[in-house]
Amino acid sequence: MLVKNCKIVFSAAFCVFIFAISAFGLLDNWSHYYSGLKYIKEKNYKAAEDNFNYYLRHPEMHRHMFGVAYFGRGIMFQDMNNYSRAVEEYKMAIENDLNPTAMIKDKAYMNIGTIYMGKKKYKDAKEAYLKAVESNSRNGLAHYYLGLAYLRAGEYEQAEKESEEAKKLGITFTALSDELNKVKGAAQNKGKIEKVN
Repeated sequence: MLVKNCKIVFSAAFCVFIFAISAFGLLDNWSHYYSGLKYIKEKNYKAAEDNFNYYLRHPEMHRHMFGVAYFGRGIMFQDMNNYSRAVEEYKMAIENDLNPTAMIKDKAYMNIGTIYMGKKKYKDAKEAYLKAVESNSRNGLAHYYLGLAYLRAGEYEQAEKESEEAKKLGITFTALSDELNKVKGAAQNKGKIEKVN
C-alpha cells in the first residue's frame, strides 16, 4: 500500500514538475522575443538576432515559436532597411505560425503591406493587406491599411468600405477618411466647373 501511495505521489509531483517546466518555457519564450525587440530599439542587431534565433536553435522545445522568431527577424531587417530580407522573414513567419496563443500571420502580412506601400507598390500592398484581413477579419488596422492601399490605387469605393469597417472595429485614425473627403470634394468641385463650362 505504501509503495502504491508513493507511486501516486511521485506521479503527481512529476506532473507538477512538467507543468512548471512548460509554464517557465512559455515565459522564457516570450522573454527572448521581447529582448530581441529591445535590442532592435537599441540598434544592437546582433543581440536581437541571437535572441530570435534562440527558438530556431532549440526546435525540440520551441517549434511553436518559430513563427514568432521569424516575425522578430522580419522586424529587425525592416528596421535595418533590408526590405527584401524582411519580406522573406515575414513569409517564413506566416509559414511557421504555430503558436497556439499568439497568431502573427495577420501582423506579418500587414508588415509586408507596409513595405510595399513605402515602395508605392500599391497592388502588392493590397494583396498583403487582403491576406491580413483573410487571416483575421477582426483586425481593424488591417482594414484601415487596406483602405489606404485602395485609396492610393484610386479605388475610392473600396477604400471607403474598408474605412467604415475599420471604424466599426474601433480604429479611430482619421487620415483615411480625411483623404477620402478631399477626393470627394475635389470630384464635386470638378463636376461644378465642368457644368459651368
